[in-house]
Amino acid sequence: MSSALTFASVLTLTFQFLIFAYVYSSHRERFFYYLLLAWGLMSVSKGLHLARTFLPEWDVLSALLNASFLVATLLVLASGLALRSDYRISKRALVISGLGALVAAGFGDLSDASVTARSTAGFVTGGILILGGLQFWPRRGQPRYRGTRFLAGALALWGVHRIVSPFFNPAPETGGYLTIHATFMFCYFLATFAIIIMVLDRARSETAALKEFNERLVDGLGEGLWLVDGDFRIRHANRWMHGQFGPIGDRRCYEVLTADGQRCPGCPLERRHEMGDAERIEVTGADGRRFSLSCSSVRKPDGQIVLLELVADVTERERLHARLTEAERLAAVGELAAGVAHEIRNPLAAIVNATTLLGAEETLTRDERAHTLGAVKKEARRLNQILSDFLVFARPREPKRLQMDIREVVDHVAALIREDPGRAQRVALDVCVESAVPPFAFDADQMTQVLWNIALNGVEAIEGRGRLGITVGLRGSQVAIAITDTGSGMREEARRRIFEPFFSGKHGGTGLGLTIADRLPPAERRRRARWPRSSSSMTSPRPGPPWRSC
Repeated sequence: MSSALTFASVLTLTFQFLIFAYVYSSHRERFFYYLLLAWGLMSVSKGLHLARTFLPEWDVLSALLNASFLVATLLVLASGLALRSDYRISKRALVISGLGALVAAGFGDLSDASVTARSTAGFVTGGILILGGLQFWPRRGQPRYRGTRFLAGALALWGVHRIVSPFFNPAPETGGYLTIHATFMFCYFLATFAIIIMVLDRARSETAALKEFNERLVDGLGEGLWLVDGDFRIRHANRWMHGQFGPIGDRRCYEVLTADGQRCPGCPLERRHEMGDAERIEVTGADGRRFSLSCSSVRKPDGQIVLLELVADVTERERLHARLTEAERLAAVGELAAGVAHEIRNPLAAIVNATTLLGAEETLTRDERAHTLGAVKKEARRLNQILSDFLVFARPREPKRLQMDIREVVDHVAALIREDPGRAQRVALDVCVESAVPPFAFDADQMTQVLWNIALNGVEAIEGRGRLGITVGLRGSQVAIAITDTGSGMREEARRRIFEPFFSGKHGGTGLGLTIADRLPPAERRRRARWPRSSSSMTSPRPGPPWRSC
């Protein structure tokens, strides 16, 4: 009968250990890990006790039984310390536990030992269990979980049983033997139930705290959030959505959000299964409101994939953006008007002065009159150039792209530079066009204007003799044009303001050439001017084709 009770105890302890292992898979706490190990060693000790019944001549079984049970009680103590003060088993504790296990193994079979040996072993293991129970008793200021006091009492009672039982050594199959064994199982079951209650209550409390945190976080976003299932039904919505749209209930998302009650254009719900990164769409709501939706797919625990949508009301932001754009446009117009007025004032003043002189024609010689008329014509042409550049800057026309060869444009710009005697004598022109560059669609007039403005800027930046380079090549699938010169370079302040209208470092310059090049459509200006700062000696321009293959 004693063997049957021992076998039943082994099965019970093993099943309880498996239950602990299952619970631990979802509640990985250090104190619970130590308890899991302790209950496993207790199951091992009961199994050794059963094996010793059938193999009494194997003394090693008794030694292993004593050692495993002592280590199990030490793990119970370590678990209580871990719960109370976040204790972690150290190497020193492992060495002490190993020495204690060796001492316990030396006691051998305690059933045949003296009362002193049995009481000593019972006092040690019982005292450790009582001390472990005290660690589980809740302290002031610590979280109180149901089951901690229950576990503390069960361990203390178990410890008392370990201390008292060695003084009784009833024979197997007697009522006293059954009573002692039943008391052990009772204490063991009490401790097991207390641990399960404590762990589940702790997990429930942490889950509730996490749920409250998530709800506060979701409700405090400052924008909308909801979950939409495959039928467009709203399964959850935060407080912001209820505040904006009232009771949402089980309505469809587009019925709540859109002005016409139709599905949102570009809605990714039907392809949520293959969605990667979040997708953003814009939706027009009632009363002209605008909403920005950031949509992401979410897999629920049951395998269903829903759509998580962050909803932001961008109506006021777009209105503010429009007002800011309008204010910037008006400021730019005012700045341009001031710049134009400043640039026009000088030619007009020169023309007024010249006409005043011409009014006194009888006092002027023929040469003086010719010189004055030349000045009027020069300032008139300058005034016309300023107004022409301003009109191009203010109202650039739409590009008319035709399939052409960029070599024709480069040839024309190079010819303009070479045909100017003042430039040709002091600037060597080096044009390089890669043979792989194919014809492509572009606006020839705008491209010519861009290249001419940048090239002319480079020529005028060269003091004395120098070199200007125009290189055309492929950069992936695009055509890139680089213009270089050997001028002295620009200061950092001038580099930052290079594309500002009416900013120029040249005497008499309008500052609109590079600004116009920058404002033309990006397809007509692949690369802006580059500014190498190395000077070189000048060689006379060599005759030959206007460009060469690189």
